[in-house]
Amino acid sequence: MRLTGYLLTFAGALCATAAQADEITGERDGEALVYRVGGFDSVGLGIPASVDIRVGPDWSVRASGPANALAELRVERDGRSLQLRPRNGWRNTNASLARQVRVIITMPQLASASIGGSGRMAVDRVTGESLRASVGGSGSLALGTVAVDNLAVSIGGSGEVTAAGRAAQLTVKNSGSGRFAAPDLRASGATVSAAGSGQVRAVVDGPATVSLAGSGMVDLGRGAKCTVRRAGSGRVICGS
Repeated sequence: MRLTGYLLTFAGALCATAAQADEITGERDGEALVYRVGGFDSVGLGIPASVDIRVGPDWSVRASGPANALAELRVERDGRSLQLRPRNGWRNTNASLARQVRVIITMPQLASASIGGSGRMAVDRVTGESLRASVGGSGSLALGTVAVDNLAVSIGGSGEVTAAGRAAQLTVKNSGSGRFAAPDLRASGATVSAAGSGQVRAVVDGPATVSLAGSGMVDLGRGAKCTVRRAGSGRVICGS
């Protein structure tokens, strides 16, 4: 019930936002569609497609796949956010077709990446002050090389976020059975909240606050100096 409510809330937010967003019409380029849009620093994925985000000097958005699969995709600009949504609403999406869509996005800076549903997103590298990463549902988000002051990760459902690199401060909220798998991510400090059977793994070289409820697992490595609040059968690994 909690996951269903989460997904319904997420879908409702998508619909409400869609009414305020501007659709970007794709231009045919061979078998692909090119979307002339720029000025965004956030990407949201609400369709079970695959998205690759690359850092570059300018913006570009290119979608490829069979024509009937591309017909499932709606691209919108909402403020500074690029949204990839199901054209006919998430209830009427042909998931098998949508999975054949691949979108390649180039952008100078990424501040926020979010997935609602079962989509897949991969980011080559992120630098800057902060990054917000969220997955709701069974989707997967892979952060290649991170170098930020603040990394905030939110997982609701059975999805997964992976990351490598460095963050001065790491904040993770895992409220389902999903995983934050980042054994190659080092942080100077962390705040972790986990409820359910999910897992959180990273390397923290400094103070960390951990709140764990349920049967999940939090592993912050031997260098973490943790303050722990725990309820349930879950496990916290900190320090030597």
